[in-house]
Amino acid sequence: MDKIKKLYLRILKILSLKELRILPAYLSYNLVLAIIPIITITAVIASTFSISIDTLINLISDILPSYASRVIINAISGNSFDVSVGVLSFATFIIATNGMYAIINASNNLYKIESASSIKDRLRAFFILIIIITLILFLLIVPILGHKIIELISNYNISPDTLQNINLIYNAIKWPVSFLLIFFNIKLIYIMAPSTKIKGADTTIGAFVTTVGWILFTALFGYYISFFGRYDIIYGGLSSIIILLIWVYALSYILILGIVINTMKYNKYH
Repeated sequence: MDKIKKLYLRILKILSLKELRILPAYLSYNLVLAIIPIITITAVIASTFSISIDTLINLISDILPSYASRVIINAISGNSFDVSVGVLSFATFIIATNGMYAIINASNNLYKIESASSIKDRLRAFFILIIIITLILFLLIVPILGHKIIELISNYNISPDTLQNINLIYNAIKWPVSFLLIFFNIKLIYIMAPSTKIKGADTTIGAFVTTVGWILFTALFGYYISFFGRYDIIYGGLSSIIILLIWVYALSYILILGIVINTMKYNKYH
């Protein structure tokens, strides 16, 4: 009974930390801010390699609300990607690094260490943002929109047997690959965030909790889209946007929770 009480009090202590009350909302705002320029740049690069514009347009329309997807669709179609759009995308991305910089400051505070250099911290914030946005896009495209991509592939001249094999392989490796990719990248983020050298072993527990939490919330998010969403995929509509923001907020909260778990273990033995 005493062990349960101590565990309960420890959980309450973790959840009451200011980093978990304030930082997730700020982080989720910056992540959403960075998603659009990243998708825009990725789509433009993909279009230069002769990847089907129609395929890209269908995927982007499914991922983003209409007013955001129109900007990217015009860009990759060659209608509006000029210097002003490029500067805006770059500026938006740079502003979004503030959220990652806040993660670094929070990590330093939780690990009880001083920042070595603001320039180095800013550079790490840039790379951390790249990693997190890549993971979020992966989660959107593979676990959530994977079946949609397979449907788009079926529009090409592919035999039903080949398509069925692709579908079987996708269902078999979707979650194991997602777990491994998320786990090792989250560990990398947790190692990079503090302004001191942290062993990979000291980040394992937090990375595991974060990975499981991300996968569970992503599975719930995909389930909602498939069975309860007003539209087939995220496309316009205030309710869909709110669900997307809740998902990103949940990912941000779990990410910060993982850092808190790691630091509590680290401070206990150091």
